[in-house]
Amino acid sequence: MKKIALLIITVALTLVGCDVIEGPYMNLSEREDVTVVFPDLNPDEVYRKVLMEEYTGHRCSNCPAAHQMLDQLHSVYGDTLVIVGIHATSLAATNLDYPYDFRTEVGDQLANDFGINAIPAAVFNRENDHPGGLGKDEWMGKLREMDRSSVPAAIQLINEYNASAASLKVNAKVTMLEEYEHPLYLSLFLIEDGIVQPQLSGMTMIPEYTHNHVLRAALNGTYGAYLTTDGLLEKDNAYTYGCSISFLEHDWNAANCTVVAILYDRTNGKVLQVETLPVLP
Repeated sequence: MKKIALLIITVALTLVGCDVIEGPYMNLSEREDVTVVFPDLNPDEVYRKVLMEEYTGHRCSNCPAAHQMLDQLHSVYGDTLVIVGIHATSLAATNLDYPYDFRTEVGDQLANDFGINAIPAAVFNRENDHPGGLGKDEWMGKLREMDRSSVPAAIQLINEYNASAASLKVNAKVTMLEEYEHPLYLSLFLIEDGIVQPQLSGMTMIPEYTHNHVLRAALNGTYGAYLTTDGLLEKDNAYTYGCSISFLEHDWNAANCTVVAILYDRTNGKVLQVETLPVLP
């Protein structure tokens, strides 16, 4: 029987400048029509969130301490902080003791773009002013200094999960609340919590360690896609975008998966805002 979960959430988007990120910005043709009906938007209820892309690995002895720091940050910032755990670098490679492969093509590409060589490390809103990312002792200070006052746009999401077909369709609606002059891309990621696999901690291998926020896939390519032909979005206008992903041939647990929507400036690669929505209610 077809099971569809319809969930809606609204998120604020804002602008801050950063260095240019080179890359094959993709405008994929797999875009689907959006037929769901979104609720009316109340701009007064829209607020900004911050994307934290945390680079980690199951053979990284210091990464469990960084995961504890993530828990502390989440306790302070709640849902205003969106964490994506990216397993990358040689410490994410597999071997006999760590056979499960967390790596993804999108994660490897992002790690390359930001020069991630040593982990744990994190990049906030894709700012590239600290090549190689920030170490865990710098994360709290970085979050404290980030400006969240501007709210130039809002995103609404509706997820449709078909259990019998093991497929997910994500419907997104972006409403511009302020003028913005640069082209914007929308990127959709899938992350998963509760993955129990080995992890090195100090000198000890923990055989049943719970990995959270794990990047599983990009629904529309590493760099996302335009919402319009030229990527320009006008104030007081709304734009929809839909795309799907199959869970077949993957061990992803839909009940533990979440969609992450990232709106960013194509000119400099900087994230304007981000939002999450569970695949299932």
